[in-house]
Amino acid sequence: MEAFIDETIRRGREKGYVPTIFIGMRQQLGTRPAIAKLVQSGDLQSGFKRLHKLNLLDWTIEAAVEKFPNEFTADDLGCASFRLREARKGDGNADRT
Repeated sequence: MEAFIDETIRRGREKGYVPTIFIGMRQQLGTRPAIAKLVQSGDLQSGFKRLHKLNLLDWTIEAAVEKFPNEFTADDLGCASFRLREARKGDGNADRT
């Protein structure tokens, strides 16, 4: 999971996005607790929105929860899956000009 998150950050940086808040939380809390705290938040995180706009939805922390389900609680997985499902649903209706 650590390598996946490192790659997520690298890909975001390549497109001009540096998730400074998440990086700080990761250093302070650890990767898994930081991810769990963010996906449990009722707010749709700005980083998720930004990565979605950059076509990096598969490299969000929500995607990490789905990719490594044994690292997280069922509630974490449910929240992450819901966000990804809703974002992907919206993609089908998006104007791709």
